[in-house]
Amino acid sequence: MKRLTILFCTFIMTLVAHCAVTAEADSSFLLKSYLKALETLARERDSLNTTTTAYPTPNAYYFQILSHPTLYSSPLHQMMSQTDLSSSDLQLQRIFASRKMLSSLYVTAPQLVTQTENDIMGQAAIRSDVNDRLQASDKLADKVTAATLAPKMDEPVEVITRRPNFWKFTGNASLQFAQNHISENWYKGGESNFTGNFAVTLRANYNDQRKINWENTLDAQLGFQTTETDKARSFRPSSNLLRYTTNGGYKAWRNLYYSLQVILQTQLTPNYQKSSDKLISKIMSPLEVTVAPGMKYEIAWGKKKRFTGTLNVAPLAMKILYVGVDDLVKNYGIDEGKHQKTTFGPNITLNTKWQICKQIAWTSRVYWMTNYDYDILEWENTINFTVTKLITAQLYLYPRLDDSNDKYRSGVNKDGPYVMFKEWFSLGLAYSF
Repeated sequence: MKRLTILFCTFIMTLVAHCAVTAEADSSFLLKSYLKALETLARERDSLNTTTTAYPTPNAYYFQILSHPTLYSSPLHQMMSQTDLSSSDLQLQRIFASRKMLSSLYVTAPQLVTQTENDIMGQAAIRSDVNDRLQASDKLADKVTAATLAPKMDEPVEVITRRPNFWKFTGNASLQFAQNHISENWYKGGESNFTGNFAVTLRANYNDQRKINWENTLDAQLGFQTTETDKARSFRPSSNLLRYTTNGGYKAWRNLYYSLQVILQTQLTPNYQKSSDKLISKIMSPLEVTVAPGMKYEIAWGKKKRFTGTLNVAPLAMKILYVGVDDLVKNYGIDEGKHQKTTFGPNITLNTKWQICKQIAWTSRVYWMTNYDYDILEWENTINFTVTKLITAQLYLYPRLDDSNDKYRSGVNKDGPYVMFKEWFSLGLAYSF
């Protein structure tokens, strides 16, 4: 019996010791788990208090694009007043970008905008009559001399409303020169000459950014070349053009417009036959007027819109040919005793500009009209090579097809003179504005 009592006491003591060790181990495990959880929470807290470039701090100016779609005045002002968006301030860049996004929303999906800025200001949550100064609680500012962190909310604000300007005026001018010399005994013949050409293009375009646009272009070219074989005069015109184009459009769908295009074309100086005083043409003789109602499509292709232009298609256009000099009437297919001729037919006009690279730009104009009896097809190409800001080289290519003249149609000139071509390459000055 005594032995059994000793064995029982030994078992109890062993069991108590084991429980004590187990309890100590469990307590240590719980403590480590708790400390690990606290460390995780501390890291999350520190990450929330750390500003990184990937997760910028909240910005109050973003509420316009994060809130319900609303018509605000600031994006409209930025869009219509041609605000200069080039700024090194990152905050201003973010504000300009958010306003640009809202402007795109107003144009592409206006049905989503169901309220205005006045609706929001009328709610009780926003008050415009609070003028109390905000007091800063940062004590570090007290160590800075004359530091003021409280914004001045009670200063008068002057609001200036400017009427949007929908007109845009641009232009370019160039003065080109070319020269070649051929000796008198040159085996293939020819003559030396000096050529100068002046060209100017003025544009005045109206666009209300909604429905109406109106494009106006004035082109003038005047060039002369010296000639040794002409016994009557030392200079002959090499280029002679005065053309005004106006095109008014009303938007039908996206880049497609109902349009009315009018083209007036004549020349600046008279031109005479070689070694003679016989007049070939002069200002208003001839004068071509084309009235073409139809559709216009605006072209803007490429990521940076390097290829732009307009395509005007008129199923039924009217062309008026006027010649003021009696002796020149027959040269342009007008009956004797009359000074004008009117024809009708389809007309297509394509004006494009391709900025191939920073130094090379290709401007092209295609004009086609027919009255189902004769055709006129013109393709003007001007390729500008920019050497410096003011010095440029210019290649001009101008093929033209015109079978409206009676002598071409009668077969007198069987070599096909109704296919004509003009070309020059020159170096000179150019200025754009």
